[in-house]
Amino acid sequence: MSKSKKTKIKAIGLIVEDNSDFTSLKIIISRIIKKNNLTFKKAIGNGCGKMKRKAVSYANVLSNKGCDLIILVHDLDRNDLKTLRTELNQTINMSNAKNKFVCIPIEEIEGWFLSDPEGIKNAFGLKRIPNIKGNPETVTSPKEKLEDFVFQCSNKSKIYLNTKHNNLLSASLDLEKIRKKCVSFKEFEEKINTYSY
Repeated sequence: MSKSKKTKIKAIGLIVEDNSDFTSLKIIISRIIKKNNLTFKKAIGNGCGKMKRKAVSYANVLSNKGCDLIILVHDLDRNDLKTLRTELNQTINMSNAKNKFVCIPIEEIEGWFLSDPEGIKNAFGLKRIPNIKGNPETVTSPKEKLEDFVFQCSNKSKIYLNTKHNNLLSASLDLEKIRKKCVSFKEFEEKINTYSY
């Protein structure tokens, strides 16, 4: 896609599981495009089942509210990636939104955060850097793992809550490290960058 042909986006509609995901993605997208002038609107699914069932109507509502890009964000959890991607793409493609895509964080958005142990230490003022081994996308239950790291590395004095701390992590972690370690983030970033803002 040549630069001149990029579709101009002014408002993004995010279909997400909860408010914490909405806030995190809003911050991450603004950091990727290096702009703060976008409008974001949300549809909260409150769980994957409901989100899948209502994705088309959510997308249509957001589109009617003036969102020129719709992103459906669904954690992989224990699903098969290929099957889930096919299912979600088929669903979102039934909506009347012109620009849309699916993002599947593996296993969940907290997996992305595990890419930057030093950043986690700095964000929480921990006593030591969490010892996160291997690829963050292979970590089972990254949310619980992050909770455990924060608790242990703060000498049991700090408690991580995704609803309270994900915006802090989204704003401060190194996107370069996340891009290198998480294929799902790299794909997400590439799709964001196919548009102009």
